[in-house]
Amino acid sequence: DAKEMDQKSFELIYLILILTWSFYLGLHSLFASNGVKNLFEKYFSLKGSMYRLIYSIASVFGFLGLIYLMAVLESTLLFESRASKALGMFVAIIGVVTISMSFRVLSGMEFLGLKKQKTELTLVTTGMHSKVRHPIYTGTILILIGMFLYHPTDIALVTDLIIFIYLPLGIYFEESKLIKTFGDEYLAYKKRVPSIIPNF
Repeated sequence: DAKEMDQKSFELIYLILILTWSFYLGLHSLFASNGVKNLFEKYFSLKGSMYRLIYSIASVFGFLGLIYLMAVLESTLLFESRASKALGMFVAIIGVVTISMSFRVLSGMEFLGLKKQKTELTLVTTGMHSKVRHPIYTGTILILIGMFLYHPTDIALVTDLIIFIYLPLGIYFEESKLIKTFGDEYLAYKKRVPSIIPNF
């Protein structure tokens, strides 16, 4: 009947959403790994800032494609209130500010691959990085929660859940690289500073 067809339709939509986000996030972590970077350097002579630039462009276009997919997929509004919209906007703004403040001690140009990375890498532990080890992730979580509160659809909820499930994996892979790079210095920093939730 019609109700069963609607249910199957939504199940298909959720499956598409889960598969596309999982594929994107999986590739994101894979191409950020040192092993893949080394392969591209060996076989395609892509290294340093050039690899980072291509990676950043691909990440942005992939993300925009997923946002477009979310916009065109049929969705259901779970609830609606002015208070929720106001709170969502406030939380999202805090997320944007958190990410912006994290770049005060990072080079945004180097991060995107628009500027050659320094030969000698240093572990950043000041500014927002003295409060949490991954302030960009903290800001991203706040933005995602804010977006859901502002426009609380089932599509937004499923997306947030997928990303929240992925984050511990993303952090694990990223920190594995940082431990290899900085060794005991990063391990001491990891003991001292929380991952994504500030310890006030």
